[in-house]
Parts: sequence; C-alpha cells; structure tokens
Amino acid sequence: MTIPLFYYHASIYPLKRVSHQAICTSKLENLNLLSLRAVWLYLALLCLPCLAQEQPAPQAEQLLQQALLLGNLQYQITPASTTAEQLVRDPAQFHSFRPLSGRQATLRLNEQQVLWLLIKVSNPYPESWQAMLYYPFLPADRISFYQLQPEIPSVKLLGKSGSLLPYSERALPLRGYSQPIQFKANEQHSYLLQIQDAALLGTQVKLGTLPILMAEEQQQLVGEALLTGALLLLVIFTLAIARAHRNPAYISLALFYLCFALVLSVLNGLGFSLLWPTYPELNPVLLYISVGLCLLALTHYCRLTLLRQSGSWARLLNALATASALLLLFSPLYADGELKLKLLFSCVSLTLSLCIIQALLVSLTTNLAGAPRYALLSTLATLCLLLVQARHLAGFADWLNPGLLLLVAITALALPQPRPN
Repeated sequence: MTIPLFYYHASIYPLKRVSHQAICTSKLENLNLLSLRAVWLYLALLCLPCLAQEQPAPQAEQLLQQALLLGNLQYQITPASTTAEQLVRDPAQFHSFRPLSGRQATLRLNEQQVLWLLIKVSNPYPESWQAMLYYPFLPADRISFYQLQPEIPSVKLLGKSGSLLPYSERALPLRGYSQPIQFKANEQHSYLLQIQDAALLGTQVKLGTLPILMAEEQQQLVGEALLTGALLLLVIFTLAIARAHRNPAYISLALFYLCFALVLSVLNGLGFSLLWPTYPELNPVLLYISVGLCLLALTHYCRLTLLRQSGSWARLLNALATASALLLLFSPLYADGELKLKLLFSCVSLTLSLCIIQALLVSLTTNLAGAPRYALLSTLATLCLLLVQARHLAGFADWLNPGLLLLVAITALALPQPRPN
C-alpha cells in the first residue's frame, strides 16, 4: 500500500504538517481572492447597462406618451402697460428676451409688471397636427396666448384665461390654462405668453395632445381626491373623539383639518371648478382667509390643550401666534399684491414656529396628561400645512402628495381612540 507523500512527511517531521497547513491556507486565500474578484467583475458587468446613458426617444414618440415640458424658453419682464404689439414691433425691446434657466421655476412680480414667455414649437410629424399649449401654474391672475407673425411683424391673439376669469370661459375644461394650436406638416411657430400676477408666477409650459393632458390631470386628481377624502374622514373621526372624550379642543382640531381641505381645494383648482366656477373674485382672497383660519384653529387647539397647567411664557407664545393668524386672516382687507404674499409666508412661518415651540415647552416642563401627544399633533399639522403650500406654490416635488397622505395617516394614529359607550 502506498502512503501519500504528505502523510509520510507529516508522520516523520511534525513541522511539515504546519507547513502544509500554511500552504493549504494560502491556497484557500488565493481562491477566496479569486472568488471576490469574480464577484466584483460580475457586479461591474451588471452595472454596465446602468452606466450607459439611455438615448432619449424622439420627440414625436415622447408626445404619444406624455406631455412634454418645453425647454429653451426665453422671458422678459416689462411694465404692465406694454402690449404685445408694442413688444413685437420694437426691435430693441423684442431682442431683450433672455434664456430661462432651470432654477427659475418661479419669478416674483408686482402689480405694475407682466411676464412674457417666448416659445418656439415645431411639428415633429409629417402630417398636420393639433396640440395644446398648457400652463399649469394655477394662481396666475391673467394669461394671454399670442402667435407671432414675423413677416408683418405682428401678433395674433389666440385666447385668454386666468384665475380672475370665470371657469366657464376657458378653452378646455382643465384646471390649468390651455390653448389649442395647429400645425401643418413640418411647420414651426413662435408663441408669446403674457402672464400677470401681483405676487408669484411659474415659468413652466407644457406641450401635449388633449387626451394626454386629460389623462395626466385625471391621475393628479386621484391623488388629490384621496388626500381630500382622508382629510374629511379625519374631520369626522376627530369630531367623534371630541364627543366621546367630551373635549372641545378636538373641535378646534377638526376645524383645522376642514380649513386645511379648503386650502388644498383652493391651491389645486378643485374649489374653483366645482364650488365657485362663476365667482372668480373669490380666488385672490380665499387662500389667505383659509390659511388664516387654519392657523387660528391650530392656535386655539393649542390653547385649549396645552395652557391649563402651563406658565406665562407659553401663554405669551400662544397670544403672539393668535395675533399672527388674525393678521393673515384679515389681510385681504388692508393688503394687496406682493404684500399679501409676504404676509402669507411670514405669518405661516411665525405662527407654526410658535405653535411647535409652545407644544414642546409645555410637554417638557409640565405634567399635563397627553402633552406629548398634543405636541406631536401640532407638529404634524404644521408639516402638512407647509408641505401643501410648497407643493402648489413652488411648482415642484410631485411626490409630496404621498407624503401628505402619510402625514395624515400618522395624525389619525396619534389621535386618542374614542371610549366605547
């Protein structure tokens, strides 16, 4: 019987066994290193498709799937007295248009100014085509669509819209502002958009067909309807808790959620299209009134729940928050244009900051039962109000609707459960 060589050496020289184990260990390390390199190579091969830049589809194919956000826009801000004919016929003024950067999603204006957007659109199809210019910024007061006629030079008025005009006068039943445009085969046109508002204006313009725009708006309505329905259910649930616990503070919280639903309907255009379609004069004032009512209801909720065992500092903070809410609530009576927008941002920031500070102060310095829960509810209500305004006034972050639904759900879980009868 033949004994393997390494067993023989191990029986005579014990140190050889250690050397052999070292050799085996070295082989195993080399094998592990090779395996690790193979894994890294495999992961690198998997990442190659991700690193390769995907070539964008042609514009004609993209327009069949979604509305396109137009790029290469040019803008200028002129006095409100400037007409479209004056702008086009004055070469110096017409060549004052500047490229619009991607960071300029919104622009600040005053009552004496007007925003002009210059857009060039070409037909990507070899046959005639009818499309829609769509301006999605809902708070705009007035917007006019013009088609340039450079051979004259002159402009042709296509249509007017805006939040100060009745909803029934819109070219299409869309919450945004749209204008039908027509092209012949391989034709290109230039358009002017005259947009006027006393505070803030968006600068995004979309191009698409009517079925695509209607489908996208219906998708947006689903999320906003879910959020509005969740808020109304939260109102009912809070009223049930107020009755079960015999606590009037929850009535103020239910009023906050109701006013919050009104703020949402003003910002997303549902209130204008469904509740007051023939009264456009309500649009400039209802936002400030509804936000002021939200803040007033929130401060009253904090007063009823957190001030029973609190000190003078918490009472002073609540008084300042209430004064700020009242200042915004009655702002349409004494403020106008840009001043109202500044009051909106400043009063919202001040009131909500004071409510959070007050809630944290009371929950940390008193033994009030349920104070941490009240502080959590005040904070969640604050985040909801801030997010909904950021979503609709800044024109960004479409993912905020699911975030708002999550905050509403957490708020419902933070509420105490009603006692059984």
